[in-house]
Amino acid sequence: MIEENYDRCFVCGQANPIGLKIDFSYDEEGAAYATLALDQVFEGYPGVVHGGILSTLLDEVMAKAVINSGKIAVTAKLSVSYRKALNSGQSVLIKGWITRAKSRTISTAASISDESGIYAEAEAVFVVPRQDL
Repeated sequence: MIEENYDRCFVCGQANPIGLKIDFSYDEEGAAYATLALDQVFEGYPGVVHGGILSTLLDEVMAKAVINSGKIAVTAKLSVSYRKALNSGQSVLIKGWITRAKSRTISTAASISDESGIYAEAEAVFVVPRQDL
């Protein structure tokens, strides 16, 4: 696995003073995941986590699955479906996995859920750049 952690990353960077500082894990199939509860500072409406934050989490967990596969790639296309509102402070699981991989194009999927169901899900296409980032 390639270790590519940018310490200032908004989602996973430990040195970002306003970041989420999420630690990701990986299952035996290579999917990335994390359990978290988002604070009120990430709300869009009172008591509801902003959809842009959910989109960011979905993008990042899919990127982590790609990195775990040994590739460094950038998001080329992202499609998010919001299923129901996520209340701030509520613990959820974010999970991302690879659905198909070609030489430079990697298709992924992700979800944000808990025992009551899915809050948001996404599909994305990542592309391995022709030159180093």
